[in-house]
Amino acid sequence: MTSGDQSLLRAAAAGVVEAQREFVSASLDLLNSGQCDPILGHNSLLIWARIAAAHGHAEDRQMLAGCLCNLSDTLRRAGHEDLAVETVAEAIVILEELADEGNELGAECINSLIENLPPQVALAAKNLKESAQ
Repeated sequence: MTSGDQSLLRAAAAGVVEAQREFVSASLDLLNSGQCDPILGHNSLLIWARIAAAHGHAEDRQMLAGCLCNLSDTLRRAGHEDLAVETVAEAIVILEELADEGNELGAECINSLIENLPPQVALAAKNLKESAQ
């Protein structure tokens, strides 16, 4: 790890959202390059995406929802349907929260997802949302 990488990591650890976003971007690049196992690559990506989203900015929460949707597709292709449903349900809850806050992209994404997913996903999202309250 270079000194620049260490500085970026320290900034991310200290809560600097821009540094955290850099790690999200780097994780996405690694995942998209095909140089890592897709499921393991998503683990790193989701750690940073969740940390960045915890600041509450809509764009970071949208990114987290997108990462969850991508992981869900990966899980589904790997034969892990139950995990895929749980994962996309979490994305739906995030997008519903964004839509409730007036975020147009969140509303558009939720409508598109609901139209294309099996009914058990909506039920899983409802259960997840209720358990979080």
